[in-house]
Amino acid sequence: MVISKRLLALGATAAITFAACGPGAPTTGPAASQPAATQDTMSEPPATSAGGDKSDYVACVAFDTGGLGDKNFNDLAKKGLDDAGAEGFDTKFSEATGSGDYAANIQRLIDQGCEAIVTVGFLQGQATVDATNANPDIAFAQVDTSWAGGAGAGPDFTPGTADDIPIPDNFTGLDYQIDEASMLAGYLAAAWSKSGKVATYGGLAFPGVTRFMDGFYSGVQYYNEQKGTTVEVEGWDGSQADPTAGGTFVGGSGGPDTWANTAKGEEFARNFVEQSDVDIVHPVAGATGNATIKGMFERELWAVGVDTDQWLSLEDQPYHTALLTSAQKGIDVSVLDFFNKTFGGDIGGEDIVGTLENGGVLLAPYHDYEDEIAAVEGLTAEIEALRAAIIDGSVGVCDYLDATTAPSRGIAGC
Repeated sequence: MVISKRLLALGATAAITFAACGPGAPTTGPAASQPAATQDTMSEPPATSAGGDKSDYVACVAFDTGGLGDKNFNDLAKKGLDDAGAEGFDTKFSEATGSGDYAANIQRLIDQGCEAIVTVGFLQGQATVDATNANPDIAFAQVDTSWAGGAGAGPDFTPGTADDIPIPDNFTGLDYQIDEASMLAGYLAAAWSKSGKVATYGGLAFPGVTRFMDGFYSGVQYYNEQKGTTVEVEGWDGSQADPTAGGTFVGGSGGPDTWANTAKGEEFARNFVEQSDVDIVHPVAGATGNATIKGMFERELWAVGVDTDQWLSLEDQPYHTALLTSAQKGIDVSVLDFFNKTFGGDIGGEDIVGTLENGGVLLAPYHDYEDEIAAVEGLTAEIEALRAAIIDGSVGVCDYLDATTAPSRGIAGC
């Protein structure tokens, strides 16, 4: 598989156990001074600073509930912060114990002299917007969020319409077109499935989750189209205007009952296998999803991981060997890149989007299954051909979704 050398060099495949349960977009937005912009490449650290030494620049992260060690988005963002510290930045952070802490924690970091602040957790959206408005000289970013598809979409929640709100000069969206990587994973799952039935489910229905599900679904449909097969996807059909109406989600408050519900994760594995004859599951639900991976392992079946190379991050657990691959995001890389670009004087006004083309998202290695997958005639070449087709635009995730509903879930090209 083709893997970004930059991602590997900066440790994007570090051993962090978690699945997607990251932030969605802010729900309301301010007036601002310039039009929204989207940067389609991951930013490279600037060679020179706008002024001063990195040790004089305070780079900070406001973590979500669950705290450090949650093996979640917090830990990958912390990896990016630690990498910034290793480069010489002065670093600080705050941890939230509840949603009431968000605004106060951001303000605490401001009071400590932070010049660039990354927020983690979709529930921090409004607090991030408010702080961005109130502090135009401080650079803000939010992980797994685009301004264009979130706060910038305006009251109608639809990007590209007349009520769109310009992106603030001091805000950077750190977004990931993870559906592209999950489409590759869906194709692999369809090819590997012995029962002809695969599944995906999410923690909560927001774009940071449903993009995985959309991509996985589309990959299966593309495989069916190419091969004349009828592999089925349980848990998602790619057409829901209201994803909660037809998709399968853990639900809950957005806390541990959603993202660390071991009993629920085991239940999903049991139900998918026993009721639907599913043999591969793509869970997008944090530690809840890890319990599903464990359940598939116990049944001698398979799973597809999310956000990081979960084969590596779960290697202290025997059930990591159930993983065929993972759809990865370079969250730690983009956090470090954000600090470097703001140190260089670029404090915002753009969404930075990780894609297959720029290495911001990718399909993880096959590890235990490398030889077996290679032995399936043509499969490795087909996945590489699909990767190239997604990059050049000749095949898209949106081609297999309802184009009237997919834009609200952040799928490009619909």
